Amino acid sequence: MTTIDIKTMTSDERKAFVQQAKEIEKQEKEKRLQDLKALDELAAETLPASMEILRQASVALEEAKAKVFKEFEAYLKLKISTLGIKNNQQSHTITVGKESIKLGYRITDGYGENASYGIAMVHRFLESLGKDDNSKRLLGAVMRLLQRNGKGDLDSKKVLELKQIADKDFPGTDFQKGVEIIQAEYKPKLSKWFIEAYYTDGTGIERSIPLSMTSVDLPKDTDLTFLLPKS
Repeated sequence: MTTIDIKTMTSDERKAFVQQAKEIEKQEKEKRLQDLKALDELAAETLPASMEILRQASVALEEAKAKVFKEFEAYLKLKISTLGIKNNQQSHTITVGKESIKLGYRITDGYGENASYGIAMVHRFLESLGKDDNSKRLLGAVMRLLQRNGKGDLDSKKVLELKQIADKDFPGTDFQKGVEIIQAEYKPKLSKWFIEAYYTDGTGIERSIPLSMTSVDLPKDTDLTFLLPKS
């Protein structure tokens, strides 16, 4: 690549050089605009057909998910009545030979509005303690356990840790009573119905069949309430 020294140029040469640079820059901008336009046009051509493919795949998954649950409905009801399975069992695995299907539901933590009263009681109790280092450490630990997640819910496992602290170190106090109120307000929420499928290959390794059914909703007329905990 040849290096150009504009100091050695005449005035006319410098003007011509600057004009040429501007022209090149203009052409590059125009090309970028053309490329961006081409990208938009290509997206407009490609996306609708791709969306239709995905919609069809979603419908197929929804239908397959509903069909599998329907196929196993009689089996699951018989299993529950025969084996005395607790109605809060969230998943069931059926295995025949080297193939297994696991189906069930997932829940997420949730608490009723009155849990806030329990939290307030815990806070008031902690504020009544002294300001020594031990009290500060306890306050920090409790605040971490009462920290809400991104959806604004408490973590049930952390609440259980909190109960262990209250029962062991603060029995009969507002701390313990507040935690009991929080626990009494535990109302887990149904998250998704899921299906997983596994098989053992020729080398003895268990492999899963790639499925993304968890995010696919079941048809509205599908009734699986018999698998849910009784209120």
